[in-house]
Amino acid sequence: MIISREALGEINGALVGRLIRRHENKEQKRFKKLMAYYLGEQAIMHREGKSAGLPNTKVMCNHAKYIVDMAEGYMFGGPIKYSPSKDYNIEPLKDALAEQEITNVDTLLCKHMGIYGKAFELIYINEAGKPRSCVVSPETAFVVYDDSVAKTPIIGVRYYGKKDADGNTVGVEACVYDSENCTTYSGTSYAGLSADKTEPHYLLRVPLIEYLNNEEEQGDFEQLISLIDAYNILASDRVNDKEQFVDAFLFLRGVEVDTEEAKKLKIEKILHGPTDADAKYLSKVLSEADMSVLRGELKEDIHRLSLVPDLSDVEFGSNLSGVAIKYKLFGFDQKADNKEKYFKISLRQRFEIYVEYLSFKQIMARVPSHKVDFDFCRNLPENLLEISQMIMNLKGTVSDETLIAQIPFITDAKEERDLMMQQQEQESAGRVKEQELFMKGTGYDKGEDDLDDEK
Repeated sequence: MIISREALGEINGALVGRLIRRHENKEQKRFKKLMAYYLGEQAIMHREGKSAGLPNTKVMCNHAKYIVDMAEGYMFGGPIKYSPSKDYNIEPLKDALAEQEITNVDTLLCKHMGIYGKAFELIYINEAGKPRSCVVSPETAFVVYDDSVAKTPIIGVRYYGKKDADGNTVGVEACVYDSENCTTYSGTSYAGLSADKTEPHYLLRVPLIEYLNNEEEQGDFEQLISLIDAYNILASDRVNDKEQFVDAFLFLRGVEVDTEEAKKLKIEKILHGPTDADAKYLSKVLSEADMSVLRGELKEDIHRLSLVPDLSDVEFGSNLSGVAIKYKLFGFDQKADNKEKYFKISLRQRFEIYVEYLSFKQIMARVPSHKVDFDFCRNLPENLLEISQMIMNLKGTVSDETLIAQIPFITDAKEERDLMMQQQEQESAGRVKEQELFMKGTGYDKGEDDLDDEK
């Protein structure tokens, strides 16, 4: 939401209520539809029967959930790696993130991005005085930016209904975050909000961060809803046609059957009639081949346009090399790259807020965000033999820390390098000690195992 600072004016309950109503009118209906599609409450589930007596089976194939979950799983094959430049130490920050299992926050943010087209992270200080992050639904949160080219955040708003013990809404509340304070507004409705309290949040910036899925702020399946509906209709009608085929009309020629005889015929399956009599079922011809082709084309279009491959396809079942797999996933990789690009923009905001607070508490020194790389670990089958060969070929050309970072099961290249150097120093010290003992003619120190062997 973009508003000029002059037009925004003083922040009060009336203004907050207007902003909330604007957000509800513009976004909430769309957001609720997108979440409903992800949860399986799609249009086919509300389809009414064409006429009484005809089957109305509703088949829902949840491509929306598949697309979002696959994109999320592919992007987060492991925790995001924070790699600072030389001479910068961010261990206190990494500890603060590790303590709260920040990977769970990151994956939920990615999921919301895929569904809604955006996601929100709220940073706060817990009771122990430590910075923490949580995910807030875009249905009840938004950030107001100024109209400058930098689009600087002015305030962040989170609003919700207050519930009693029975789950009934008894009022509403809104939390408004500026760069210094959090002000809580409450009332019976958003049209009549009044300020309750104002407290500092100690984070020196607006702590509500917006993550965008793409420039258009659209979800991963939002443009494919018509294709998803068409696929569900086709699958449902296919089952309905089968049911109608089983319950087809029996056409009789030259035979008269009353109600009682019809009931008896349904049970005994025997019909007597004159020589020129005829009986046959009236049903429409089903072309299974045409149905399968159309179903396949719709499914292919869904995966092709979403850039999320169908991994159940037989093409992924063969033993493919790493290069071949990456070629087949090229479009998927481009989609992930685009999501990653926007994710990093907001990730830097998180980094700067955490560093500002930790440096204010004198826990760590300030570190510019552009001196840190954020590396995502894609969830792909890895050929460790190829990776090890690549590392050996680049030995001496690329730094050891960079080479170690290429190994999929290493989450902290700097720590692993330090462990490796420590191990090498211990082994070197052991060899030096053995050489000294050998030169003195005393041999090496006998350990407990050697003494046991002599006994």
